[in-house]
Amino acid sequence: MVRALYLVLGLGFVGIGMIGVFLPLIPTTGPLLLAAFFFARSSDRLHAWLVGHPRFGRFISDFQSGRGIPVRTKVVAVAAMTAAFTYSAGWVVEHIALRAVVAAVGIWAIWYVLRLPTASGRDD
Repeated sequence: MVRALYLVLGLGFVGIGMIGVFLPLIPTTGPLLLAAFFFARSSDRLHAWLVGHPRFGRFISDFQSGRGIPVRTKVVAVAAMTAAFTYSAGWVVEHIALRAVVAAVGIWAIWYVLRLPTASGRDD
């Protein structure tokens, strides 16, 4: 039962990641990393496909092996998160307590990305 749930979650995060390829404020890397996590626990075939993907596989395998993520990816991620969380906390959420929660989640997410290891030598 858990394996089936992980498979569905993996497929859902691949879908979100693919949407993020075409829509600028939707992230791509994070959902694909989550998809790899769920596929590793549910489908060896889909995990191998995602890690071997010609466009996204290198980022996933670098992250999983501890080599980190490229500087450019970090910059784009932090910029997109800053814009999205600022917009959400400033104009979408009206209740002050919820604004504080959105701001706290945004700060934590940005901190998390910044503290990840940075891949050296390949910035694309």
